[in-house]
Amino acid sequence: MKKEIYNMFLHIGENNLIPKKEIVAIIDAKTSLKSEDTKNLLEFMGETIDSNREDKDIRTYIITSKNKIYKSKISSKTLVRRSY
Repeated sequence: MKKEIYNMFLHIGENNLIPKKEIVAIIDAKTSLKSEDTKNLLEFMGETIDSNREDKDIRTYIITSKNKIYKSKISSKTLVRRSY
């Protein structure tokens, strides 16, 4: 039973869990700075993307179906692996 509960959520670090069914995209933060389309999407959703920002330790943005953006210090590759 415990394993089934953990499979329903994705742990994104710092005691934050997101329901897997709400995840729309997992985006690498460095890539988001290089792509104008991704940068525009994140800014449209209310996230300020700046290469000189103070959160240089943010490695991943997670977009949910609730129109919310979560930031994670965990790499996008690791989060994608955890999601299976």
